[in-house]
Amino acid sequence: MSRSFYDDPALFDLLHADETGDEVWLLERLASLHGNGGRRALEPACGAGRYLEGLLRRGWSVRGYDASPKMAAYAGARLSRWGARARVTRGDMRTFRAGEPFDLVFNLLSTFRHLISDREALAHLRLCAAALAPGGIFVLGLDLASYGEDAPDEETWTVRRDGNTWRQVQQVLPPERRRRRETVLNFVTGPDGRVLEFAHDLRSYDPAELSALLKRSPLRVEAAYGYDGKPAVLGGPERALWLVLRAK
Repeated sequence: MSRSFYDDPALFDLLHADETGDEVWLLERLASLHGNGGRRALEPACGAGRYLEGLLRRGWSVRGYDASPKMAAYAGARLSRWGARARVTRGDMRTFRAGEPFDLVFNLLSTFRHLISDREALAHLRLCAAALAPGGIFVLGLDLASYGEDAPDEETWTVRRDGNTWRQVQQVLPPERRRRRETVLNFVTGPDGRVLEFAHDLRSYDPAELSALLKRSPLRVEAAYGYDGKPAVLGGPERALWLVLRAK
C-alpha cells in the first residue's frame, strides 16, 4: 500500500473536517479550565491546519509545523489571511524547537503515536515542555491499547461536498504487547470510483506504558478527559483520552 496519504493535503483535510468544530471547542475549554489565560497556541504535526484555523477564528494567535512539505505549504496558504497571527513552518516532532513560549501546545488524534520509540517520544515531550509559557498546558490526545482484548476494528464514513461523494473505510489491526505496532489501513473511494489505499503503523501504549513514559518526561498529568469532554482517569475504563499535561 501507498504511504502517501499526507501527500494530498486537500483530500486529507476533506476527510477529517467534520469533527473540527467540536474538537476546537474542547481545546479552548481545557485551556480555560487549566491554562494560564494566554491565547498563543502551538501545534506540532499540524497537518492541513484545520485546528489552527479554528483557534484563529476564536481569537488565538497560532504557530504550526509539519514534517510534510506539502502539508506545511497547504496549511500556510490556508492561514495566510490572518497575517502575523498565524505562522506555519516545516519541522519534525523529534527535533523542532519553538524558540518562544506558548500558552497551549497540543497534539491530537494519536499523532504522537507516529513516534515509534521511547527515545523519539521523550524527545518530543521534552521539546513541548520547553515550549510552554509559565502556567501553560500541553494537551495530548490518543487512543490506548488493551493487549489481548482489542479486536480488529473497522470504521466507515462518507463526505459529500459540491455534489461529489468520498467514502473512507479505516481498518485498525490491534497491536501485540511485544511489537507495540498498531497498523491502520485506509481505503478511500472518490467520485470517479477509483480506490486509493494508504497504510501506516502507530506505536501502542497501554495506560501503564504511557504512565511510565510520562514519569521519565518533564511533564505530569493534571487532568484527563474523554473525547466527549467528560472527566476521565488515565488507567480507567476510557481508552480514548485527552490528557492535560503540565511541566513538573
